[in-house]
Amino acid sequence: MAARTRLELTWIGKDTTPRLEPRILVEDHEKSYLAARRVSQDDLFDNRLIHGDNLLALKALEQEFAGKVQCVYIDPPFNTGQAFEHYDDGVEHSLWLTMMRDRLVILHRLLHESGTLFVHIDDNELGYLIALGDEVFGRSNRVSVITFKQSSVSGPKAINPGFVSTASYIVVYAKQKASWQSAKVYSAIERDDRYSKCIDNYDEPSAKWRLVSLKDAFARSRGLDVKALRKGAFDSELDAFVLAEAQRVVRTARIAPKDVAEDVRLVLAQSSQQPGKVFRAGRPGKDDVFFLSGEQLIFYSSKVREVNGKRVTGQALSTIWDDLLSNNLHNEGGVDFPKGKKPELLIKRCLDVATNPGDLVLDSFGGSGTTAAVAHKMRRRWITIELGPHAATHCLPRLRSVVDGTDRSGATEATGWAGGGGFRFFSLAEQR
Repeated sequence: MAARTRLELTWIGKDTTPRLEPRILVEDHEKSYLAARRVSQDDLFDNRLIHGDNLLALKALEQEFAGKVQCVYIDPPFNTGQAFEHYDDGVEHSLWLTMMRDRLVILHRLLHESGTLFVHIDDNELGYLIALGDEVFGRSNRVSVITFKQSSVSGPKAINPGFVSTASYIVVYAKQKASWQSAKVYSAIERDDRYSKCIDNYDEPSAKWRLVSLKDAFARSRGLDVKALRKGAFDSELDAFVLAEAQRVVRTARIAPKDVAEDVRLVLAQSSQQPGKVFRAGRPGKDDVFFLSGEQLIFYSSKVREVNGKRVTGQALSTIWDDLLSNNLHNEGGVDFPKGKKPELLIKRCLDVATNPGDLVLDSFGGSGTTAAVAHKMRRRWITIELGPHAATHCLPRLRSVVDGTDRSGATEATGWAGGGGFRFFSLAEQR
């Protein structure tokens, strides 16, 4: 054996390359499914649900789809050693490493140069997965390791000694980071209570603006005594008021003269000399800025974003995802898949980051069909592969209900999905 000349993960059987017999995909027309009518001109029909070994299926897809997949999301076995209802989550460690390496290699070839790989895993194999991913994709193309909070410290597991596991992880790679396509995505956070003032007469010229307390403005809008707000009974209504009136809810922030342009600096100085009056500085090609008593007025509208179809207080997406609750996860898609399902809004977030409508999404560990369901609702093209019988018992009925528009769960409301499109069902041809 030649001496190894690079840093890499090694294991028994690593150098044994599997010999894959060429296989073709055969469509089962009875299981393929199309919407009864075209709902939109953007309806996508040539999606693929494939039943069979995912390594053989990926190899069969390679000739047609190499370099064409924009996003891969996979949720492979975590290899915890447990046996679940629909799959076995425990294989010998070297076999798991070989399984993942062989599939990552083909997934790399399938991805477009600007594409993204998301691999969902827990801490049992996290370190080994990163080493594998770095070897196949290149360490320089590793984008992030995301922590996904999927449960809380409660129930029987909280009684056991040691640490309570509440998180899993998503390792993110770019096919080629220099060409990587990604979008700016936001997550919802709680209202920022530093914004405690409201412009009472916003429609008048800014020099005449009069600031009152946020609670006074809200109480007046609801015909309430401001003292009633101290009990916290109207917190949710106050949050809604701030979002609805975000353009006139403000706070002040100190700003140093050196941090603004010279022409704006003069207006800042004027506001210091005449406290209590709002001064406005126009900036060609940019938003105007406002100053009060030597400080800048910051508007709540700068914090408002649309997240999953709703106006919320938002912040740029971080690597800690603790806002996607698994409530009613067992009901999503109308199929039961204990210990194997991920929330549709989690998949939506990944696709929001890495894809646009019409892009091709691939999941080679299809499970109950979550990735395909979300991709369909987001008008992405998709291919999903599942070895087990739940390709027919779970994925098939779930995706039919998405096409029919009868699945109202998961990401349906956030995507505005009403049905349409279709998919084709394939199996691997028998070996010759």
